Amino acid sequence: MGCFYCDEHSEAREAIMMKVGDMKAGTLYLFKDQAHKGRCVLALGSHKKELFECDEQERNDFMADVAAATKAIKKLWGCTKMNIGSFGDTNPHLHFHLVPKYEGGFEFGGGFVITNPEPVHLKDEEYQEMITALKGELGI
Repeated sequence: MGCFYCDEHSEAREAIMMKVGDMKAGTLYLFKDQAHKGRCVLALGSHKKELFECDEQERNDFMADVAAATKAIKKLWGCTKMNIGSFGDTNPHLHFHLVPKYEGGFEFGGGFVITNPEPVHLKDEEYQEMITALKGELGI
């Protein structure tokens, strides 16, 4: 079994997220569950488990990607707060969950669940509109 993020075609990954594009050090994916409108994951381009395993340049580029992606999500969908989480216990490839929270909305004021028991799925064209908006905002 390969890596969820390194494998070019991972059925498990493609079942829950769609590739937006490659950034400076990472790859941005849009979650199919849009209970948090704009929710994405940013995965490091090289296979590392921990942030401290990156050299200074890769770490700085990756964190710049996190900042750019969260700024784009906030600008595009106007969330109140961006939650950023890195876990990797069962998926040991460095990645950050970028989870926009909206005051009065789903899970506002607390943590977020990785797998939502009541996912919000969109039409294919709605996902494509979001991906196009992210690519345009990020220049990727």
